[in-house]
Amino acid sequence: MNTNKENMTPAPKKDKKPNKLIAFFKSRNAKRGSMAILLTVIFVAVIVGLNIVANLLTQRFPVLSTDLTAGDVYELTDTSVDYMSKLSDDVNVYVLVEEKTLEAQGEYYVQVNKLLHAFEQQSKHLTLKYVSLATNPTFTSAYPDVNWTGESYLLLVEHKDNYIAVAHEDVFSYDQETLSTYGEYVISGQTLEQALLTAILNVTTEEKVKITMLSGQGELDTASLASLLSNNAYEIETVSLLNGQISDDSQFVVIFAPTNDIDKDTYDTLVDWLYNDGEYGHTLLYVPNDLITTETPYIDTLLEEWGMAINKGWIYETDAQYMTNSMYPNLISIYNYDETEFASGLRDTTIPVVLMYCMPVELLDTSATSLLSSSENAVMMPLDADENWEYNEEEPQKLVGAAISSQGNEDETKSSNVIVFGSYGAFSESALKATSFNNSAYIINLFNTIAQRDDASLTVEGKSLDSSELGITSTATATVLAVLFRYIVPLLVVAVGIIMWLRRRHK
Repeated sequence: MNTNKENMTPAPKKDKKPNKLIAFFKSRNAKRGSMAILLTVIFVAVIVGLNIVANLLTQRFPVLSTDLTAGDVYELTDTSVDYMSKLSDDVNVYVLVEEKTLEAQGEYYVQVNKLLHAFEQQSKHLTLKYVSLATNPTFTSAYPDVNWTGESYLLLVEHKDNYIAVAHEDVFSYDQETLSTYGEYVISGQTLEQALLTAILNVTTEEKVKITMLSGQGELDTASLASLLSNNAYEIETVSLLNGQISDDSQFVVIFAPTNDIDKDTYDTLVDWLYNDGEYGHTLLYVPNDLITTETPYIDTLLEEWGMAINKGWIYETDAQYMTNSMYPNLISIYNYDETEFASGLRDTTIPVVLMYCMPVELLDTSATSLLSSSENAVMMPLDADENWEYNEEEPQKLVGAAISSQGNEDETKSSNVIVFGSYGAFSESALKATSFNNSAYIINLFNTIAQRDDASLTVEGKSLDSSELGITSTATATVLAVLFRYIVPLLVVAVGIIMWLRRRHK
């Protein structure tokens, strides 16, 4: 059988269809797209990585974080920073709960925790530790002077053998309206800085100056003044001379707005105490009560012997620059610092002292000097003034709101002092806590200067998270930022995208 080889020519092979998926990955567009995806992934990974690293760094070193809130609610005040920079004693601050548990209790606890870390960053002498009382029940046994069953404590501050427990109510302020209406403790702010600074100052002060508050003459409430002094490491005792006596080591005595005159025995006791067997070194602070109508001959005699007298009236301010933004600006006004010795220690002398319904202090001789004075246009308003009284019928003059008199031995190496403040309202809680006035700082500086203490006034206003929005207070700044992020940035992104698209298309 003959085979025709020519007729055995193989059929042409069919072309194989290329794999579309493989072809896509080999294409130029795919390569460009892959590179874009890769770059995007790398970019996102870098951003995530930087965020993780930044988060870890700010947790380890809180000082690296930035507070953008309007009230700087996560940053320490200048008072705290200044005090911590001068701290030379080693102090342990125990937070009586684990850190995660602390922050889990709410935003104010997060704020407090951040401030605690800020304190630790400000001084190498402060060590912050977290101790859970639930898992470490034996911790409390080392501090037997703390009433662990009667209070709820958040912190314990320790220096050597001295320690103070700080309660929750000292660290936080509460919404009183909610408390009285619903019986619920709703936190409205935190006062950590004041509470912690007070505790540190008290545990590191080895010898406290003692101050005696006299009672028995119907004095007004001294709680605000006593709290201010004790917060600044003064030891406060209350004594009635009817059945007690002034402690031998007491350096100050306070007679605060009595409704009755002192008796002859109290007068003699105070005279002898000021003379102190020729050693002097004592200071009496007297604040009159303008509401009483009874005579006070023994107090008046004591003041006259020290070159001062209280005039029966109120300082009525007529200079608008000295008036406050209050309901009674003429009777609630600001005063000049006169005695520079007691103002030089203030951080800011541009902040004034406010006196309310102040009785003028008359200087009878050169032993007495003015501490605080009104403008030269003030007048004295009589205590019994009626609706027909006109201030412009009185003679304008500079009136003294507070004065000091010093007496001592002939060579002036030893002396005692009598201080008179014509306004008990200057020591009210509202006046002492108002940051727009210097009352608390001035009063503490007055005591510190006389006691020869270098401690700064530790008065720090609490902070609320109600002001935790971004700190953009300028309308112009807000407008610029709004335009930048709403319009300019999106337009730049679109422009960059169009340029990249055109460049690729023409390649």
